[in-house]
Amino acid sequence: MRRLEAKLVELGLGERRDAVVGAAIKKTLSGGERKRLNIGLDMIGMSDVYLFDEPTSGLSSKDSEHVIEIIRSMAHNKIIIVTIHQPSSKLFQLFHKAILLDKGGRLVFFGTPTEMLRYFAEAEHQHQFGADLGACPSCGTTRPEFIFDVLETPLRDLSGDIIYEENSRGQLVAARRYSPEFWRDKYEAFRLIQDVKQVSLRREQVPQLPSAPPQRKKRLPIRWHDEWTQFRALLRRSFISKLRNRANIWITTCAAPVLALLIGSLLRYSESGKYDFASAFHVPTYLFLGLLVVMFLSLTNSADDIIRDRPVLQRERNLDVRLPYYIFAKMSSLSVFALIQCVLFVLIGNYVLEMRGMFWTHLALMFMTAVGSLALGLLVSSLVSDAKTAANIVPLVLIPQILMSGALIKYEDMNRNLSLVYSLTRWFHEHPTKDRSKKMESKLQVPFVCQFIPMRWSYEEMIVAQAKLNPLTSRQERAQREIDSIVGRHRQDPAEGKRLDELKEVLAVLSGLEAQSADELDHYLKEVDQVLDRKRSFDSGAFKQAKGAVTAEQIYVNQKVSDLISNAEMEQSDYRRGSRPNVFFGAEKRYLGVKISVFVFNTLVLIGSTLGMLGLLFWILRRQLEVRRI
Repeated sequence: MRRLEAKLVELGLGERRDAVVGAAIKKTLSGGERKRLNIGLDMIGMSDVYLFDEPTSGLSSKDSEHVIEIIRSMAHNKIIIVTIHQPSSKLFQLFHKAILLDKGGRLVFFGTPTEMLRYFAEAEHQHQFGADLGACPSCGTTRPEFIFDVLETPLRDLSGDIIYEENSRGQLVAARRYSPEFWRDKYEAFRLIQDVKQVSLRREQVPQLPSAPPQRKKRLPIRWHDEWTQFRALLRRSFISKLRNRANIWITTCAAPVLALLIGSLLRYSESGKYDFASAFHVPTYLFLGLLVVMFLSLTNSADDIIRDRPVLQRERNLDVRLPYYIFAKMSSLSVFALIQCVLFVLIGNYVLEMRGMFWTHLALMFMTAVGSLALGLLVSSLVSDAKTAANIVPLVLIPQILMSGALIKYEDMNRNLSLVYSLTRWFHEHPTKDRSKKMESKLQVPFVCQFIPMRWSYEEMIVAQAKLNPLTSRQERAQREIDSIVGRHRQDPAEGKRLDELKEVLAVLSGLEAQSADELDHYLKEVDQVLDRKRSFDSGAFKQAKGAVTAEQIYVNQKVSDLISNAEMEQSDYRRGSRPNVFFGAEKRYLGVKISVFVFNTLVLIGSTLGMLGLLFWILRRQLEVRRI
């Protein structure tokens, strides 16, 4: 911070340290202040070579002098190249060396400003008075404009009028008396004569001192305070950048709830006429559209972030900015807005469709999908150069997610040639070998190409979670697992026998649990939790009043979702296949003989794909921002 404060004072911006730089339309700094600020950003870096393109354009003479003096102060042990047009006499004399290029990039002089003025003064005297090349009359001018007057001397006719010619664009311009090739050849001849005049002095070669043995560079210790300061600055800048974008704030606060209300209202339908969650027809569609909405919002929210930051990244690449910190800060800020969108969508959508007890599960899965989409959006942003191209790529990313996720087109109705395993199996059937005992192929298996679609993993986990982790089914399966564990033991003590009886009673109660309202059902489920957690013994008297018009299955279990899971379980348990295949909506996966829960496996796939995209993003940004030293 002290270094930054010192640079601001040196640039004459100490009093403006808290001012907002502004944009091209809304300016808060003057032109000279903005130029000095841009130079200051470059001064913070540790480069050996600096290039400045017309740093004084549009500035007053005083501001121009200030800017050039600042640039000159940077020239210690560094190479600084400045392009400038029509400098004043004072500015011109501040440069150590000057290169003059004519049309076509032809070199017509290189030397000190004083030598350049003298050279063109001699050229003028020579061509007007016939002086010999190499004569050195005194230079009678210090105006840099004099150089251009000599260089672009117009061609005149006998009457003294300027002769005009047509340029390559069809415009009439004054014809030059001497072409760029003439001035190039003249300078080459001048330089040759200067080289001939120099007397070469023979110098004895100084014996080289023995070189010191190479020393291993010591790694500097990591200064954790500086690392934290840099990450905090990047995180703060990322948040401020998002908060300044009013369109982004509007999308964050309004788009998600509006879409949730629209989708929930349209899909609130039951076959019985009166809506109830158990017979709701479009619950799987709602879950899929929820994932699709958060993916779309996350992609649009991140697809142009790196494009907007690229000029800053290019400028700061010499400041030892840690790319992992930048990526993590960017993901953190974007994830906060994505979390807000997910919370609003789940709150409103689940309320409209009366989905109880699944808020945290739905939120976790949608947020995990949103984070993966943010990484994908940043990856897209790093590969294109403008926001319009990034916006055009978003549909190319979303449409495959819609088509190959298994929601819009069921995998059993999809072109089976997309599955590599299916194609190989069919080939073996058409070309039988001696072993004719072929295993049947399940139609619910996911085609090979669809395995690379993130939405396929999110949607499958969401459906299985709705079926298995709802408040009723999760307690039933928990009790059943404990019963199976007790029964599987060959020896049972009296305490385990009593526990087994309690669990059977719990299952019986859960199977026909009724109440007067949904809140009363929640109360009875909490009583069941006390028994399952071994905090109290089962008391049938606590459930004597558990009667009413509302059943637990009506409130928590959707028939459409249950049918999807039942079909998958039937496919997996088909005895004719000899083994349990990995089918879509299967609660378990088997890979290399290891049985893995769908929640664990799909979560690992989604997290792994997100980390993979972030790793690829880091590699791309490092290649784009690396400084190639010649």
